[in-house]
Amino acid sequence: MKRFTHIFLFTICSILSIKSADDFTITLKPKWYDLSSNGTQKVDFGGKWILVGSITFKKRSKDPVYIDKITLQWKGDPIDHLCGSLYKKNQAKDFLPIEDNLISDSLWNKNKQLLILKFDEKENLGPTTIFYLVLTIPESLEPLLKTGTFCLEEQCLPKPFKHCAQQEKLSLAVNDTSNRPQAIQILN
Repeated sequence: MKRFTHIFLFTICSILSIKSADDFTITLKPKWYDLSSNGTQKVDFGGKWILVGSITFKKRSKDPVYIDKITLQWKGDPIDHLCGSLYKKNQAKDFLPIEDNLISDSLWNKNKQLLILKFDEKENLGPTTIFYLVLTIPESLEPLLKTGTFCLEEQCLPKPFKHCAQQEKLSLAVNDTSNRPQAIQILN
């Protein structure tokens, strides 16, 4: 009887821990939208202010999941310096790159070609959380950026989302203006 009870409990626990294929999803959607409204902003910021894409985290689980950093590796010709910012989309409003929505300004690691976006505070990922990546791009860098991609690094992802990067490379090709999202769904 004890053995049956143990097998039964193990089976029930296994069934309860199984999640559907779309419990955790990351979608990277390329964009190329110039946010610079006039020429003086190009001088003030050191280049065009370009919305290059969005990163969307979706989860069905009610368990809290936090993220405190996003790291993107540049795959393309080497870049000496790159400046960017990450903004969180307010679901009730259109996206605006304003201070209230700012999550992080980037650090650029020239040797590893990494764009590092460390959050000031951990972000609790809701059912749908959208981040927008905005880069400050000098004219000389624009053609170079349109020939490569940014790959989302697995190690920066919260544990439930790590499988997304293990399944397939999550990349953001800034030269892709088709706005077709790349989505990866995983089992927990």
